[in-house]
Amino acid sequence: MKRTYHFVKSTASIKYTTPAGEKVEIPLFPGILKHLSVTELHDVLNTSTAIQKYTSEALKSAPWPVLKQFPKSWLKTCLDNTKLRSSIRPGRLRALEFLLS
Repeated sequence: MKRTYHFVKSTASIKYTTPAGEKVEIPLFPGILKHLSVTELHDVLNTSTAIQKYTSEALKSAPWPVLKQFPKSWLKTCLDNTKLRSSIRPGRLRALEFLLS
């Protein structure tokens, strides 16, 4: 019997200009923000606060193959947020810091 594996792929992306002025492309994955389809996700992520919340939730729970598709500089910027650091489990935080270094 042949087994087929499905790897994580972004379904769409949105362009976003960070507060520092850098232009990044944020991949969209259903399931990071619970109960939203891809089209709903695209509609919801129209403010900088929503995009930062989406990225924060990805940092908290998404597997590394998903996080690899985000711009590294954007993940580092979001990880520098003190509130976010306190809400991530210590082991995961150390792993994220290592993988993003």
